[in-house]
Amino acid sequence: MPELPEVEVISNFLLDKIKNKQISNVIVNNWNLRAPITKNIDDMLKGKVIRNIKRRGKYTIWNTDGSMAVIIHLGMSGKLIYADHDQVRNKHDHVVFLFSDNTSIIFNDPRRFGLVIILSKEQEINFFDDFGIEPLTDEFSGDYLQELLKNKKVNIKSALMDNKLIVGVGNIYASESLFRARISPLRLAKDLTSIECKKLAAEIKNTLSDAIAAGGSTLKDYAQPSGSAGYFQNNFYVYGKVQKPCRICNNIITLIRQNGRSTYFCNACQN
Repeated sequence: MPELPEVEVISNFLLDKIKNKQISNVIVNNWNLRAPITKNIDDMLKGKVIRNIKRRGKYTIWNTDGSMAVIIHLGMSGKLIYADHDQVRNKHDHVVFLFSDNTSIIFNDPRRFGLVIILSKEQEINFFDDFGIEPLTDEFSGDYLQELLKNKKVNIKSALMDNKLIVGVGNIYASESLFRARISPLRLAKDLTSIECKKLAAEIKNTLSDAIAAGGSTLKDYAQPSGSAGYFQNNFYVYGKVQKPCRICNNIITLIRQNGRSTYFCNACQN
């Protein structure tokens, strides 16, 4: 599933390519994603101009004139593809946004776990009301993180992946951030010290920022709208490295399951 860095890369690309463009038509080839696509999406968006594109958690948001927002989540296998109008359509091209300059954005999603809905400004605010802090903001600090975690009797990796606490730190980047901070994913969140929280907050920012600079991580489905792959996976320390030697100490990387998700870590480096 694309995580915060991948969605940030996509949103930045779209901001450059489709901001201030007018939507001429929206074609829906399959209405049944994880939630039904908003009815009358073509009528609602035809003639609207994209005024801004931003990211919230793992969602990309297109704000249009008329105070409407296109909310898109890529699910497990979704892609947004930047193309000309006449590009040959593929089987899983479920939604096609056509612009007046003969370019388009195609939402392709083989597994159909993605989301495409239209919300008013008020609905957009309510939709994200329960979301936690964005980890790349100035407000996210070691002190803030310690305050979030002080009563959490869950393992630290699960806490980092709780969207009501912190948004966008998915499985890959939680594992990588914990390794960089030298903190075991088995630790209880409430037991982290002030120094450890400061180190972890800094490494979460560093890991996410490095991944964005690398175009995200391409493990299977993810690609930028241009079709280019990300390459941050080449810099992983632990994720996907089970039974391989740690890059720091040569200890063999361990794989366990936490809340149904794979967790990779080094028993020697992380404590």
